[in-house]
Amino acid sequence: MAPRILLARHGQTQWSLLGKHTGRTDIPLLDEGRRGAKLLGERLHQAPWAGLPDVEVRTSPLVRADETCELAGFGDRASAWDAL
Repeated sequence: MAPRILLARHGQTQWSLLGKHTGRTDIPLLDEGRRGAKLLGERLHQAPWAGLPDVEVRTSPLVRADETCELAGFGDRASAWDAL
């Protein structure tokens, strides 16, 4: 089977709420973004994903992405990747 990539965007920020491009600006998550990250984690820890065992997890070094990854339950095995 060919490798697959699953991409998840960071949770909602004030700028994403307004439709602004955040780029490399380190805008924090809103409470709604934190809730969304937790819901994403809940979904990815159920079938058919089952927590994505043996999957390499990468995150942007920006706070909003790192926090999203942590809240989704993957922070303990994530590595920051500046290319993101």
